[in-house]
Amino acid sequence: MKVKPGFFALSSLKNQLFLAFLLLILLPYAFLQYYSIRQVEQSVERQVIEQNNKQLEQLKLTFEDLRGTVFRIAIRLEKEPAVIGLLSGKGLAGEEDRRKLMDGMWNELKSNALSSPFVFYSLTDLEDRQYASYIPARMLSYKASLEQKGLEPLRKGEAGYAWVSDQESDLRQEDSKSPRLVTLYSLLRDDQGREAGLLRIGIDFQTWLSSMAKSFPITQDFFLLNEKDAMLGGTGDRSDDVLAAFVRASAGTEQGAYLIKGAYLYNRMPIPAMQWTLVSRFPVQLFFGDIEQTKQRMVSTFLFFTLVFVVITFFILSTMTRPLRLLQKKMAEVADKQFQTQLPTRRYKGELLAVAQAFNKMVSDLHALLRRLKEEERQKEAVRFQMLLSQMNPHFLLNTLNVVKWNVLAKGDEETAAICMSLGRLLETSLNEEADLIHFRTEKELTEAYVSILSFRYDQQFELHWECDDRIDYALVPKLSLQPLVENAIFHGLSHKDKGGAVWIRAYAEGGRCYLEVEDNGAGWNPASAPNPARKRKSIGLTNIKERLELLFKKDGRLDIEPLPAGTRVRLGFPLLMAEPYTDADRGSNDVERAARGG
Repeated sequence: MKVKPGFFALSSLKNQLFLAFLLLILLPYAFLQYYSIRQVEQSVERQVIEQNNKQLEQLKLTFEDLRGTVFRIAIRLEKEPAVIGLLSGKGLAGEEDRRKLMDGMWNELKSNALSSPFVFYSLTDLEDRQYASYIPARMLSYKASLEQKGLEPLRKGEAGYAWVSDQESDLRQEDSKSPRLVTLYSLLRDDQGREAGLLRIGIDFQTWLSSMAKSFPITQDFFLLNEKDAMLGGTGDRSDDVLAAFVRASAGTEQGAYLIKGAYLYNRMPIPAMQWTLVSRFPVQLFFGDIEQTKQRMVSTFLFFTLVFVVITFFILSTMTRPLRLLQKKMAEVADKQFQTQLPTRRYKGELLAVAQAFNKMVSDLHALLRRLKEEERQKEAVRFQMLLSQMNPHFLLNTLNVVKWNVLAKGDEETAAICMSLGRLLETSLNEEADLIHFRTEKELTEAYVSILSFRYDQQFELHWECDDRIDYALVPKLSLQPLVENAIFHGLSHKDKGGAVWIRAYAEGGRCYLEVEDNGAGWNPASAPNPARKRKSIGLTNIKERLELLFKKDGRLDIEPLPAGTRVRLGFPLLMAEPYTDADRGSNDVERAARGG
């Protein structure tokens, strides 16, 4: 049954290659892009935080300078004799003179000490006369001013100065729209230590914050918080819940605390001198908006190119896998069509073309090999038929030989009967086509039978000597391997020798190999000598043995001819194979057949 992988099956080569591209190229590229964008975001984030911290630091220093200057002016006015004299009324005749004196002093302070539109001065004497550097929206009496919240230490003489962070503004709308001021109060005393008046210096921090925010190159909101983290004022929306949560969460933290949440970046900068805090709120969209757009464009571009890459990849993989699927289909058809199939090479290019050509050549070679095997099979069947047919003659000869044997025995010719028996045994062995290897002892008996026949022919003109190792009686040797060698020794070596001829047959094992030697003391080996003209058939003895050794043992079988000073020695060498009979004495208690019979 043909198994066709599904579209999403990982066993498909196309899906495997695409998955490899996805894991090794697309995902690492996407990760690198995300990592690069994240690095840019973090770098911009650090720069924005540093820039905000610098602006808050600058704002803090400006506010502390402003506060320090206000404090120094308060000390100066406190120690100025003209101011004490003005408040006590010494040396001044009328109200007009007093106001001229204070206007000149305010102008001098504005021009020399602090030129700032955000600071306002006011003096109130014990008679509720008020001298201010501005036109107040309402008049405050001396007693009412001291009764304000936050001035208890000043009234009790526990402190000479007091800062009030939530002082209600007494400025006119055209001077300032801030509802509250940060005000410094100082109780002035005369030379006798008696109260002479009240100095009040107010800072319009709301307007100051707005002015400072506009002076920075990056637009953002600033907020001022008191020591209780209560909102004093700011330049933006004060109802920001995230801002309030950030203020509560970062209370008590050191300089540099920040939070990015929603559309804003929040920074905190403490003012230790007054235990107040400056907070900035920066719209991250100013910077991160461009980054977000860049990120979106990059993601869109990445997805577009990924889609294009997927399409191109599937197209390329299809051009690779489609010919492979055709190759797979043709390979499945090879056996069904008996190697009568070919791939159309015009559809292939490059390495796939080489594969298709190799496949076509392989199919052609297999078809030729199959045709050759069929021809050889037919030839083998023909040879087999001829061999079976040729076996009929030895059968007739064997039957005829038996008739002759019984005939000569009836006449008392035992010698002729012995010859018939030896010849019959040789014919029986030649008829046994199934066994190519026989025991050496059987080969020895066949050789002795053949030699007994030759002894009658040559009238006992030679002697046969056996020098055999009894341990190789059950060694397997090629069938009828000694008989041709003995025949050659007698026929070629001893046939022309009247007497004294001898043949030695040796059999031994050495180094895991079995050796059979036939040696004679006859005329010797002369391969250049002409063949006997009286011989009607070609001699095939040695050639037959050599070919059989090659068929049985390949390169491990050898036939060596060694000329001697008197005679010739022929040696056969092949691997030693032992096949001892399996007798009842060897079975013992492990005899499977006996155990099966229950005995």
